[in-house]
Amino acid sequence: MKEMQGDEKRYLRVFRQIRSYIIDKNLEPGDQLPTEAELCEMLKVSRNVVREAIKSMELMGMVEARPGRGTVVRPFSVDYIAQNVLFFSMSGQEKHIREMFDIRRNLEMAYMREAFHALRREDIAHISECARKIRDAYEKNGMFNEEDREFHMSIFRPMGNEVLLSMMDAIWAVDVGFELEKKHPHLSESVEKHEAIAWALENLDYRAFARAMERHFSSGKYLPGDSYEEF
Repeated sequence: MKEMQGDEKRYLRVFRQIRSYIIDKNLEPGDQLPTEAELCEMLKVSRNVVREAIKSMELMGMVEARPGRGTVVRPFSVDYIAQNVLFFSMSGQEKHIREMFDIRRNLEMAYMREAFHALRREDIAHISECARKIRDAYEKNGMFNEEDREFHMSIFRPMGNEVLLSMMDAIWAVDVGFELEKKHPHLSESVEKHEAIAWALENLDYRAFARAMERHFSSGKYLPGDSYEEF
């Protein structure tokens, strides 16, 4: 295992190292991790650091402490994807959050054709209603975080891809309170972009839908730098 270096918190590095150990050793649900003492020796860290890393993994559903058996690997569950993303964004570093926005953009653009063909009339009606709620919320209080989230989740929900939805939901949880003051002056343009997406779906026009999605993700928080300008 790689030797620890840099200023990053030790338990975060140990967390990643134990996760790598699980993958490298092809451990399956129910398989046992090395003991605390063995991990301490293996990673050259204190027992407290190992315990903190294991505790974090338990909270995220990756491992489980079982009496008489030690710590074992748990079965994978999409319910914990959001917790993993939030865990690694706790530092609050803008760089990491910006990277999450880029991931979300790439996910939505990559899956938009499949999503378009999965939508039914009732799904499109709901998306159009979300667009109306976005404008209403903006005109009432200037913000529309929850309405925006439901708008995008509704486009991709009919695909039935639970992992994709969990990843998107996790990124939304990070986005909600991020630099609201910088985003606020440009939200009127964002409202119009959502309406253009809804219009294209209402008219079953994939080309217009793709153009509207591209426009939505071509500016604002999805660009590198400090600007949130929409154009």
